[in-house]
Amino acid sequence: MRKYIILLITAIMTLTTTVQALQANRPLAGSRARSIEQVLRLRPEEIEIGRAALIISQQWSDEVLGHRYLAKLDYMSDDLAYKIADKGLENSPAAINILNDYLFKQQGYKPIDDADDPDDLFIHTVMDNRRGYCLSLSILYLAIGERLDMPLYGVVVPGHFFVRYDDGQTKFNIETTASGAIVDDEHYLEKFDIPEDIDDSIYMKNLNKRQTLGCFFNNLGNVYFDTGDLDQAELALERSVMINPTLAEARMNLGNVYLQRKMVNDAIHQYQLSARYNPNEPKTYNNMANAYLSRENWREAARLYQKAIDMDPDFIDAYRNLASAYMDGGNYRAAIEQLRIAISIDEQDAINYY
Repeated sequence: MRKYIILLITAIMTLTTTVQALQANRPLAGSRARSIEQVLRLRPEEIEIGRAALIISQQWSDEVLGHRYLAKLDYMSDDLAYKIADKGLENSPAAINILNDYLFKQQGYKPIDDADDPDDLFIHTVMDNRRGYCLSLSILYLAIGERLDMPLYGVVVPGHFFVRYDDGQTKFNIETTASGAIVDDEHYLEKFDIPEDIDDSIYMKNLNKRQTLGCFFNNLGNVYFDTGDLDQAELALERSVMINPTLAEARMNLGNVYLQRKMVNDAIHQYQLSARYNPNEPKTYNNMANAYLSRENWREAARLYQKAIDMDPDFIDAYRNLASAYMDGGNYRAAIEQLRIAISIDEQDAINYY
């Protein structure tokens, strides 16, 4: 009996030591940060994604108690550390299976169909409701992974965000909106129409933690823009393009803020940069055309609206906007033709009749 007790104690001590080793590898250099300004002064490897996300949550809502969510992240990662050590999978790609099972099956985290609710961006809401969209679920995934010293990276493509495991030898993509399913590069390249041969393109690359936050600032800027807070929207989007200058979505969204502020030249400049880094996005040309139309340059506006339509023949807003450009030019027959096309696409859209 004494022999078995000694063996049991030895096994427990070995497991505890392994878990403590996993925990000791947590990147805690950013744990002293108390503001997003302090976070941005850190080197990328010093940033703690979970803490940074919760700082932003606290700025969004002063009712968020960040320390409570940090404690929950610690609890989740401690629980996972024991499970991984118990299977002897520390420093192994197979540990991802345990993380996926824990997060999506045991804890019940799931994706949402759309991102209409601005609160779904923030990590505290994701943890409260156990749901989120591609970026917010990925931020949670990365926050847990960094506590376990897993080689995980954020990856952005036009209109989407996912996680990648890359230890230098083994590399695979993790789709957080599909319960952590492994998805190959070809899926993203085809589905999201990723531009090729763009200098310094950010798409499909392993992002460091600072770049991941830059993607978060893009979505944060959109949230503030949609709520009418142009000051915070501008601040977030300017941070996004400062960190990720080739992120086309951030350039386009910053252009929208500038256009709202009547800073037309600045808006056009951002739209041009957006089109340079992702020439495959029709919304960029539609929005750029809006800027030219605001300067009463209806010919250039009409050209850009038509370019957007050529790229997306079902782009109703572009048809409607092209009609406005033709009306400004006095070509009412052409305007009516564009509106009739818009009506043929969606007969229930009352604005087209109006």
